[in-house]
Amino acid sequence: MTTTIDPPAPRGLALLKENVVTVWRNRDVRRLQLAFVGSEIGSWAYAMAILVWAYNEGGAALVGTWAGVRALIGAVSAPIGGALADRWSRRAYMLAVDAICMALVFITASAIYFDLGMWAVLVPATLSSIVGITFRPAQAGLLPRLVENPKELTAANATAEIIDSTAQWVGPAIAGVLLSLFGVVPVVLLQAAGFFWSLLLVSRVRSDRVATEALEEDGSDEEESEPFLKEVAGGFRAIMGDRDMLALTGLLAVNGILAGVLLVLVVLVAAEMLGDPNAVGLLSTVLGLATFAGGFVMLAVAGRVRLGRLVVLGVLGWCVPLVVLGAVPGVLVVVILALIVIGLSDPMINVAFGTIPARLVPDRLLSRVFAAIESMFIGAAALGSFITPILVAWLGLTGTLLALGITGAVIALLCGLRMPHLDKRLTEPRGLALLARSPLFESLFPVVREQIAHKLEPVTAGAGEVILEKGGISDRFYIIESGQVEVTDDGVVLRTEGPGEVFGEIGLLRDVPRTATVTALTDVSLLTLSREDFLSLVADESAVRSVAADLAARRLGR
Repeated sequence: MTTTIDPPAPRGLALLKENVVTVWRNRDVRRLQLAFVGSEIGSWAYAMAILVWAYNEGGAALVGTWAGVRALIGAVSAPIGGALADRWSRRAYMLAVDAICMALVFITASAIYFDLGMWAVLVPATLSSIVGITFRPAQAGLLPRLVENPKELTAANATAEIIDSTAQWVGPAIAGVLLSLFGVVPVVLLQAAGFFWSLLLVSRVRSDRVATEALEEDGSDEEESEPFLKEVAGGFRAIMGDRDMLALTGLLAVNGILAGVLLVLVVLVAAEMLGDPNAVGLLSTVLGLATFAGGFVMLAVAGRVRLGRLVVLGVLGWCVPLVVLGAVPGVLVVVILALIVIGLSDPMINVAFGTIPARLVPDRLLSRVFAAIESMFIGAAALGSFITPILVAWLGLTGTLLALGITGAVIALLCGLRMPHLDKRLTEPRGLALLARSPLFESLFPVVREQIAHKLEPVTAGAGEVILEKGGISDRFYIIESGQVEVTDDGVVLRTEGPGEVFGEIGLLRDVPRTATVTALTDVSLLTLSREDFLSLVADESAVRSVAADLAARRLGR
């Protein structure tokens, strides 16, 4: 007898290479990532150009006011964009955002070139920024539809994190060179080119099914009649209704506040601890490079880490360095090491938040949930930036660092108590491979199949045992995992069924008692779905509804 030994799982650089190849081999994911490259670099360069223009026009007061107003309006607009993306095709929504933002950027450039005044520049500049914010929730909702499995989704989010961190320092660097050589207008037009680049690439991504297609065909669903504002709040309701998502969002809030705090503290640490305000450039570079490296670390471990626990570790990676900075102030090496740890930790949080909701939240709510997360993060960051000067005036810089670091760590550990349960929900559930082979479920996106598999409940029956009886209550849907069953009608054998086949759908679809008797021919192992979960799946997924309805019709027309 020949024994086959499975090759060892790839690790380190081999796993990094495998994940890179997996992401870039998928044409649609590759196009989405390349679109992100162009738009993000352009966005950072554009923001730098507008800030420089605002400073020249109205000094630091105008810069601060514009940045604050843009952030607050963006926090409000993100959930609206998420609701629209869930209602329509996410790909089509992204194309619309690119086109609208490109037009607004041209208007902004024209207003600057022809010197039309402050409002003529700031209004379209602000609109393009807040409309652009709604692109990310739509993108996050579309990405799970383009990947083959959860590991590829994690790797794709790690790649996006690398792109984002790269753009944060490449964009401003390009802007700095172009501003010194050509002035503000060419840098603004660079963003228009970025939107055009994104539009071309996203247009080549395969079209996704409209998330609410099933609702449009079935006007009985209550969400169809919801007021739009209630629909906008759907993402927040989904988070509040799931204790794991609520704990995860608590971790995000800590991260958001600390991100806002860090914007101010980097300047204060450079000026007060190191005695050189210009050192902020060095500190920002260290932070950016560490974040860039952290993205590659995440790409190298994609699919091999527990994401819930990873978020806790990432948030603690923000909190502990603040405590160290407060306890050992004024030492350059300590400051640099603290920023390196923060930079390496940030991708842990961002990759997990890009991956976890897609595996827990129903697809019809996904863009709204991502938008709610984006909105809460922006609001938390604004709060962090606002409270930092107040805390420094009250506690001093070192006291503020200690207070924020310790408080954040305590909250992170409390929220982390839910993470083992969350990680259990993210492990591959029993029956997932069976669903992938079933004609009823094979057309579903992998993350949707995973969510269904987590709801399956195992049941066993011995040979000769009656599983369903004609005329009984239709309360469950069944998938055969192993063994064989016999389907009869008043003693007449209709068919036998084996592994991978299903029964019980007729009574659920047509809301009637059981139409046949099902008896175990051998010992059988079954996976069942409750009536509520099955009907919810049928309502949300038109492909499942169509296949199930055809199957029921054939069986009834026997």
